[in-house]
Amino acid sequence: MILRPLPGVPQVSLWVTYRVGSRNESPGMTGSTHWVEHMLFKGGGKLAKGDVDRLISRLGGKFNGFTDKDWTMYYETVPAEHLETALFVESERMRNAAFDPKELDAERTVVISEREGSENHPEFLVEEELWGTAFHVHPYHWLPIGYKQDLERMSRDEVYAWYRRWYAPNNALLVIVGGFEPDGALALVRRYFGALRPESLPTAPRLVEPPQIGARVSDIRWPGEVDYLEVGWKIPEWGHADLPAIVVLTGVLGGWRGFSLFATGGWTPRANRLYRGLVEAKLASDARAGFELRADPSLLAVSATLVPGVRHAEVERKLDGIVATLREAPPASKEMERTRELVRAWNRYEEDGVTFQAFLIGQLEVLGSREGFPAFLERVEAVTADDVRRAASTYLVDRTRTTVKYHAEAAP
Repeated sequence: MILRPLPGVPQVSLWVTYRVGSRNESPGMTGSTHWVEHMLFKGGGKLAKGDVDRLISRLGGKFNGFTDKDWTMYYETVPAEHLETALFVESERMRNAAFDPKELDAERTVVISEREGSENHPEFLVEEELWGTAFHVHPYHWLPIGYKQDLERMSRDEVYAWYRRWYAPNNALLVIVGGFEPDGALALVRRYFGALRPESLPTAPRLVEPPQIGARVSDIRWPGEVDYLEVGWKIPEWGHADLPAIVVLTGVLGGWRGFSLFATGGWTPRANRLYRGLVEAKLASDARAGFELRADPSLLAVSATLVPGVRHAEVERKLDGIVATLREAPPASKEMERTRELVRAWNRYEEDGVTFQAFLIGQLEVLGSREGFPAFLERVEAVTADDVRRAASTYLVDRTRTTVKYHAEAAP
């Protein structure tokens, strides 16, 4: 449990982070963690269906849940005097969700529809293909939404057993940020969570992705309006000594959009090499770079939406040239300072408000780097231009590269 009291702040945000995500799943059970997330809004224990919405909305609060590759999170942000309501909600669904068979079957339809809706967007198809092609062994191979055939097959008892296995106090982190008094909050936490029994957590084998020893390429041909290109290079896990240089490398290459996927929004930076080389050159209407905070080795990805009439080969040649210049020579001091300022600005934004603060705390704690995050930011500030060049030479190489090309075709 992590408490961050902010005296005088009129709101409080409560987050419960479970150390389970799609990386804990196995073939045949993909999408089970995301399905459980849906079911925890369907009642159980002292919560009837719809109670979470009624209880929080009547207070003028907000709530949601998110399933990720490495974690699952639920939150309520409410007026500070109503912290007890949020604690009640989260304590009830930690162990008491009902998983009514009729509700589960209804939600099966919802989750499959969500999957099918995503398949109408080329960006989703490209992302799924990128991770599925880049990772052959590690569960990052699939996205949290899971595969349709697994969602169609899984039984109520299997999904419920997954919930009981992972949703326990000894696999959860409680974060509270905002206007509360610590002793009073601790007393409420003990009241609502103290009697909940821990679970014997499974010791699943840690699956390690074998080293990639050559470039991988995948083509998608599907109805659409425009073509897309996405390229991913293997990078180390969050916490690796090279990550500060990779942060700055990402900023120089495609701009920086924050450490938190929860807070990025739709803003696209323009003062970077991808934008100048692809968008201003009329090869792409949008181009960006980024990586996710991951517990295991992951991907630094570059994506581009091609201008109609432009071929993939033209964009790939231009991208190869942009990357080659980063491997060959350090970036200019102006690029370095612009990236540092972006990192500072986004960090200020991600700590603006109790909801963002609590989310970032939970995310970093699950990744084992919350206490070391200020020192990490200092290391980012200390990255040199030559550090960026070395990171590009080490990681932006063809041997660990995966390329996905989406070819838009006319609808049949």
